[in-house]
Amino acid sequence: MSGPQQHPQPGPFTGTMEAKRDVCINDALPRELILRVFSFLDIETLCTCSQVCKFWYKCAFDGSNWKRTNLFNFQRDVQPEVVEKIAQRCQGFLRELILRGCRNINDEAMRRLTELCRLIEVLDLSECQHLTDETCKYLGQNCPELQQLSLASCPYIGDEGLRKLSACDRLTHLDVSWCAVGDEGLAAIAQGCPGLKELKVMGCHDVTSRGVGHIASRTNRLLLLNLSHCGQNITDEALIHLAIGCQFLRALSISLCQITDTGLRALAGTLPPSTAAEILGIALPAPPSSALLAQISGNGATRAPRHRPFSETGGVGFFANGNTHRHSSATTTPLTTPNSPSGWEGPAIQPKSFSVVGCKELRVLEASQCIQLTDAGLAALARNCVNLEKLDLEYCSQVTDSTLIQLASYCPRINTLVLSHCDQITDEGISRLVGGLCGPQQLQRLAMDNCPLLTDSSLEMLGSVCQNLCQVDLYDCQLITRQGIENLKQQNPRLKVQAFFAPGTPPESAVGRRRRYCRCCALL
Repeated sequence: MSGPQQHPQPGPFTGTMEAKRDVCINDALPRELILRVFSFLDIETLCTCSQVCKFWYKCAFDGSNWKRTNLFNFQRDVQPEVVEKIAQRCQGFLRELILRGCRNINDEAMRRLTELCRLIEVLDLSECQHLTDETCKYLGQNCPELQQLSLASCPYIGDEGLRKLSACDRLTHLDVSWCAVGDEGLAAIAQGCPGLKELKVMGCHDVTSRGVGHIASRTNRLLLLNLSHCGQNITDEALIHLAIGCQFLRALSISLCQITDTGLRALAGTLPPSTAAEILGIALPAPPSSALLAQISGNGATRAPRHRPFSETGGVGFFANGNTHRHSSATTTPLTTPNSPSGWEGPAIQPKSFSVVGCKELRVLEASQCIQLTDAGLAALARNCVNLEKLDLEYCSQVTDSTLIQLASYCPRINTLVLSHCDQITDEGISRLVGGLCGPQQLQRLAMDNCPLLTDSSLEMLGSVCQNLCQVDLYDCQLITRQGIENLKQQNPRLKVQAFFAPGTPPESAVGRRRRYCRCCALL
């Protein structure tokens, strides 16, 4: 028989633990710890917790829990009153606010927000279509710490708004895509925000190469610039400005712009200064003649005639369109001059410092639908911008296998290459690309839609050599077969292949043609 049952002796803390079981968690934990726990919750969970009790309501809506607030998922329900309440509760705590797609937000709500939350650093107002230049005025007046701002798809934001916004001198990221901004607005931003690192003006048809020149001359730390869909006004002149002033540029998008090989040579740093000066409308001083040099060397007392300063020649022209010269005074050229009809004038370039350095740190280039680009310009780019990682050449119909050979030989970091609608690409070009510096280890995505000369041979090489290939696009490649795609998938099971094969024509029906008759006659 077993002995008497032994009961565990109560420890010194047993009574304390049992006593705390009946204590409310609000009394057991300090308020700071509860706030810390709430700081890890998302907005929906915070709102749910706020309904538990009054104490949790206060903790849930404490400003410290709303430092970074994203209301994108509630965009249809967010009214101006909601923004005002958030501003009242957060005030100095708020650092980041995402209101993307909240179309009910208006200027008055932004006025209250900026007055109460003056330390905000990141603000996303894209697709808030009721906002106007007044919002930019409030931001410029009240938010000196603002660093990142998105106003994309706000159609009532224009140059006047950017002038007011230029007071935010700490701004580093600005997105005004599909807004009504132009060169004057960019000039204001260039003057007020010299530390700008990323600028997106996609779809802004009033922006021209002159506006890009303003940005390039003052924001020399620019890393990303998106000019896609700006249209006919963005030409080689814009790329020359960037090649002179933004040598650290990492990402550039010029899709649907009027760019030629001359612009690519400027990015590569191979464009002669004389050619660049001619395009920009700058009159460089002529070199001294041989007779003058002989006089100088033969008689030390004879001095060469002094050339007039560049600013006195009337050849300011750094932001001039084409060969049109802009005149300025002989003294230091200010950003604003009374003779400028728009109120903004670009600074002059001194001939001694005029040099097309290029953007040799370029990592990403989107040049989709730049139909004037050829192998010559892309060869210069590949030989000098050897750090390229992503290159989009969709609809660049003049590109041939020669470009792929240059990329394979000089660009070892290429991981994404878009060749869709480059209808002169053949299996030979793909073979050279795959066997080049980037093919075996780096290449991850390759788009080859509508390349009619490619065959299953290209797929065999991709499957056997490219170890890290993740995605291949093969829409409407007439010579690519289903069997070729299946073989490629067997070689690389993780590979995602996007392809489309038009359904075959249905066979002729074995039954003879059905006799047609008039339904009305049949009824009669």
